[in-house]
Amino acid sequence: MTSPDKKAGLFRRLVPTLRRHTLLAVIAVLLMVLVDVASVFKPWLVKIGIDRYVRNGDIPGLYRIGFILAAVLVAGFLFQVAFTITVQYLGQRLLFDLRMDLFRKLMRLPASYFDKTPLGKTLTHITNDVEAIREFISEGIVTVAGDILKIVFIAGAMILISPKLALASFLTLPFFIVATGLFRKRIRTGFRDVRRANSDINTVLTETIGGAREIQIFQTKRERGSVFEICNRKYLTAYLKVIQAYALYFPVLEIVSNGGMILILLTAHYWIGTSLEPGIIFAFFAYINMFFFPLRQMAEKFNLFQSAMAASERVFRLLDQPEPFSTSDKVLPLKSTPALEIRFQNVTFGYNLDQPILKDVSFDIHPGERVALVGYTGSGKTTIIKLINRLYDIQDGQILINGTDIRRLSIRELRKRVATIPQDPFLFTGTIAENISLHRPGIKEADVRSAAEKTHADHFIRNLPHGYQEQILESGKRLSAGQRQLLALTRALTAEPELVIMDEANANIDAESER
Repeated sequence: MTSPDKKAGLFRRLVPTLRRHTLLAVIAVLLMVLVDVASVFKPWLVKIGIDRYVRNGDIPGLYRIGFILAAVLVAGFLFQVAFTITVQYLGQRLLFDLRMDLFRKLMRLPASYFDKTPLGKTLTHITNDVEAIREFISEGIVTVAGDILKIVFIAGAMILISPKLALASFLTLPFFIVATGLFRKRIRTGFRDVRRANSDINTVLTETIGGAREIQIFQTKRERGSVFEICNRKYLTAYLKVIQAYALYFPVLEIVSNGGMILILLTAHYWIGTSLEPGIIFAFFAYINMFFFPLRQMAEKFNLFQSAMAASERVFRLLDQPEPFSTSDKVLPLKSTPALEIRFQNVTFGYNLDQPILKDVSFDIHPGERVALVGYTGSGKTTIIKLINRLYDIQDGQILINGTDIRRLSIRELRKRVATIPQDPFLFTGTIAENISLHRPGIKEADVRSAAEKTHADHFIRNLPHGYQEQILESGKRLSAGQRQLLALTRALTAEPELVIMDEANANIDAESER
């Protein structure tokens, strides 16, 4: 359970996001106040109409109060529409900002984060968790503030009309508080389990869809189905607990609300007597229903609060992930040369600190040289490539590029001048041309075609129905492994790099293209 101090800290971190839309928030609050005033004013007008005009047969007065009531109803309707639009727009703007902040953060995170974190959990942070925060801010904070105001207005109106009846109405509050306390405890546990199960479902789905081919080849559909069924059943069980809590809570509230009405009638009969006007009874019946409705809404919003706090904790944990690429030292420019010189000096590195893959490795690659790394599987060949791209930082030693420590160089500048062609390249949903250029500034269509001609990719691209504008699915599912590698080679050449690293990039292409 999140401690109060931690909750306050998480809420404070949401404040800067809210400040970006201060004007919208202020307008929403003002509209909310107007909606509450209009809703509280309606029973008061009906009371006046009954006691002052209906009982005395004053038809002109009844017309006047009817006209005022109609105006209040129309105004309340317009205020409610404007409030709903404003608060929902505010929520969507907050959702947009939070998702963009998370996306930018993901683009800066090191490869080690993605090695340790399941894709499904990351997707949950950017979708479900951000949505929970949006719902809490736009529908939780603003609505709860409106509910509190409405309760104050209703209580004030009840006291002004009849202090004795107001006191009788408030006698049911302790029962409401006890029921709400029990509900909060049950709902908090239930939704915590729901969020955990939902994250597991996303993870299993992502892995299953991504590995669909392997599942079919190895005939493990039943096993994967069992794994998904377990996660799905956990979600069902958790949500049933939530449903049970709601199923008990709302009938209890109805009993408490009706109990308040009974107390009003008993008080009117035994304490106040015949001096009580019927309009007052009507107003109190209306107010007692109105009084418990915002209290019930506030109890429901407690669930939003719990969900948002848990979601905020996960979102800010992601936003607080360290970015090893940043350094307190001054970033040095990479010397402009026709080719790059690379030097490994006593480099030690391991994905786990206690299990080094490279130990005290040293070698030089001089400008213009063609160097091949040969070794057993798992000996660290691909790891060296990742270190040159600075996807990871070494634990000991130095990697020098043109004589400068790689940790002192601009990552953007370094990767701009180094092109790495993996054995299994990733292609994005889009056209062939877009997958080659990757929307990088300065790369024109002529550059794409020229590079494709050099890599012989132009041969198969021109045979596609739409040529360079052919749409391909994620990961290039409709292309062969060799075609994907040719596109990766073409992609690298368009950047005109000073260093080309090929990680078995010719494994699936024909002999002519390989030469």
